[in-house]
Amino acid sequence: MCRRSTNAVLKRAALAVFTLSYIISPSSVLLGVCIIEWEMDLAKNKESEITKTTAKPMPSVLSINICDSIIRDEFTKKVSLIGLFNTIRASSFPCTHPQLHVYVALTNGHGKYKTEIRFLNLEEGKLVAGMVGPLEFQNPLHVIEVNLCWQQLRFEKAGDYVVEVLCDGSQIGTRKFRVIGPQQEMPVTDGTEVR
Repeated sequence: MCRRSTNAVLKRAALAVFTLSYIISPSSVLLGVCIIEWEMDLAKNKESEITKTTAKPMPSVLSINICDSIIRDEFTKKVSLIGLFNTIRASSFPCTHPQLHVYVALTNGHGKYKTEIRFLNLEEGKLVAGMVGPLEFQNPLHVIEVNLCWQQLRFEKAGDYVVEVLCDGSQIGTRKFRVIGPQQEMPVTDGTEVR
């Protein structure tokens, strides 16, 4: 009986801290979520009277494309991706790719996000290059198109690489590609031929 009342007091205390922290600063919502999760563990997973708040949903990735260049028609605002590819052939290593573009389309965002787009070597998990910037969605139906131009991108060796998209530190999408040497065969791309 005493234990139950102690848990009830803890539940009320957690709710009070959460409410107070939210009023002081909306960014401290995570503190409230942590307190509630900690408190629920003390209650030995019994149903709590506190309704658990959810974190801000992450945007959805519509596409991640790698290409030679991107053209945007200023009148229609349509985007043309020129020279799409998923393999880079190098004559020797380390190699420097002169220029490529990464096109990312995102939707279902809720407000502001710190967004990072980066290249990683998949085998080692080593960062090759990255860019960070803010994105703000007006509403969840808003589609944001990001066009990043990368120049003099250096690859130390052949292998599998990935373009990774993160929002507020959470990975929301990836696109794999390969860097191959001069003796390697270009991989066959299925699905583009008319049969």
